[in-house]
Amino acid sequence: MTNFYLTGSINVPDVDAAFALVGENLQPNVLRVPDGEPGDRANWVLTQRDLFLDNPTLDVVGDRARVRPGVAVEFRDVDYHSVAAASYQRFVEARRTGVLLPESRFLVSIPTPFNAVNSFVEFDSQVEVALAYEQALRRSVEELFSLVPASDLAVQWDLPTELATVEGWFPNPYPGNEAIFAATARLASWIPAEAELTFHLCYGDSKFGASPFMGDPPDAEAAARGGRHILPRDASAIVTVANGLSRHVGRRIDAIHAATVATWNRRAHWQPLQNLAVEPSTEIFLGLLHAEDGAEGARDRAAIASEFLPGFGISTECGLGRHSHDQLDAVVAAYRELAGTRELASA
Repeated sequence: MTNFYLTGSINVPDVDAAFALVGENLQPNVLRVPDGEPGDRANWVLTQRDLFLDNPTLDVVGDRARVRPGVAVEFRDVDYHSVAAASYQRFVEARRTGVLLPESRFLVSIPTPFNAVNSFVEFDSQVEVALAYEQALRRSVEELFSLVPASDLAVQWDLPTELATVEGWFPNPYPGNEAIFAATARLASWIPAEAELTFHLCYGDSKFGASPFMGDPPDAEAAARGGRHILPRDASAIVTVANGLSRHVGRRIDAIHAATVATWNRRAHWQPLQNLAVEPSTEIFLGLLHAEDGAEGARDRAAIASEFLPGFGISTECGLGRHSHDQLDAVVAAYRELAGTRELASA
């Protein structure tokens, strides 16, 4: 087990700084290494906006696209591969010069089509548009593997909309949850066996109120405070999604990262984990480490979770891109404390 997991974004100025931070502070327990997603990519799926809202095959009303009657939906090129290939060259150099360990693998994270259409497409058009976008996205993923050796890659699919829909926070445009898992499995089938496949089950970053997963603030005080206004009750949706992926994905799933909530401090919050039914080869990482209570809080949550799940690694709830510099320093310090006492994994 690699013990600690990074989901993609890091609040650093460039990819070289991301690799340096990982190599100096987080290895050997982090071997799937992202490039930090600097610049515009910190906006996650919002980088895909123009593909939907400036698309001649779609009608656009306000900030939402919809199917144009009688017109087949098409997308111009989706490009996750070019920037990944450029970052991979810096990754290779960092590994060659000893900044990163020789066994490091380059992690590329990609939001699923469901996340894109949830952000830009009217509800009744989401399934049809997602399928067309999927075809364009596949071309980008195939191009990625023509540019970067599969044996050096880990591909992470980001699933916040999937998780939020299973929670019941969003209406489901598909016939049911099984159709969501089947759509995700199609994406997984694109990943060659030589590459690693991981999933990021995310609720968004609870420090910020901008995410659609946070809910509308109930009053002015809550709006000023920021942070999440809707909290998942417990780990039930995480288990539902993880088990659904395990049923539908035909190839090996190497890791599943699951966001959790700092306020989950009772056995009832974690009890659903006893129903997790993924394959033994799938690593599970729980987002137990929060900047506000550091190593001590992670220990407390891990102690409860381990009553119901015998082995797991640790992560933060989401990426580190939206952490302030002080919060990033706090997470790194907590990680180093846990690593120093060999507490990063419960197995």
